Amino acid sequence: MISKEMTTFENMVLREIDNLQAPVRDNLSKEDRKALKELADHPDIVVRPADKGGGIVLLSRSQYETEANRILNDTCTYRKLMNNPMKEINEKIDNYANKGEELGILSKNESDFLRIKFPKVPIFYYLPKIHKHPVDPPGRPIISSINSPSSNLSQYIDHLLQPFVKSTPSYLKDTGDILKIVDSILWEQNDFLVTCDVRSLYTIIPHEMGCKAVFNQLRNTGLIDNEQIDFIVEGINLILTNNFFYYKDQCFLQSTGTAMGSKFAPSYANLFMTEWEDNFIRIDTIWTPFCTHFRRYIDDIFFVWKGGESALLEFLKFLNTNDWGIFLESTYSNNPLIF
Repeated sequence: MISKEMTTFENMVLREIDNLQAPVRDNLSKEDRKALKELADHPDIVVRPADKGGGIVLLSRSQYETEANRILNDTCTYRKLMNNPMKEINEKIDNYANKGEELGILSKNESDFLRIKFPKVPIFYYLPKIHKHPVDPPGRPIISSINSPSSNLSQYIDHLLQPFVKSTPSYLKDTGDILKIVDSILWEQNDFLVTCDVRSLYTIIPHEMGCKAVFNQLRNTGLIDNEQIDFIVEGINLILTNNFFYYKDQCFLQSTGTAMGSKFAPSYANLFMTEWEDNFIRIDTIWTPFCTHFRRYIDDIFFVWKGGESALLEFLKFLNTNDWGIFLESTYSNNPLIF
């Protein structure tokens, strides 16, 4: 048996190891670091990461706020609230967790996990899309929901949905996947490589349609019973219909779609798009023989077209004629593109 003293000594050594830090060489001069701090602290400048490409974007405060107001003035997506609904939302999540325990779906630990003891208010910001316009970039709205009332519920739902997302027919893990596919394709002279971007996917998904899509996709697997599916969908609806946040001193509610920044949002959007594919891609149409290697990374679509340019344009028109709110911005070429 290991003595108490040895255990204590071991713990002390482990703590000392944790405290050891290799010296980090500063790659900035004092003047550079001072200038960087002054820039970050400047009241008239906003510094944000670019939406794509890994760059850093500097915007004037007035330019940033103009775009933020433009986004939030979309009354179809956002509406102002008179009061902070945090207390009511906490009660709803508490009731949901209790119900999960009573049904035997949640363990005590899982039920406790869903409850945030000291929740924080979600905050709105946006990422500049400099790939769309380098001087006056539109913004991709993000809700910072870390430790918000529904953050753990969102994490729980995402954990349940992820295995189903990864098993969908068009699933792409990352750009490495698409490079492997491109490398394996036997190109013919008249083939087109097509890429599409779903415009504003996260904010256009109607709550009822999105929840129905998740229900259908989970049920089609036959892996979980309807009671658990209903419980999952109820949790999703709870997140979606209580997605509040603050910008400056004003409280808002997102009334349609899901917020980027919520943990489960990519999985939810993926299953919604899979349901759309089941209705528009994986069906028999006059275009079916020409659309091959169809793959998707959330809102970025890739496929190879073997039916000529005029038929491709008709196919893209068909895809954009729907009542799902989905509109594809497409690019195609006879030469392989960078996805």
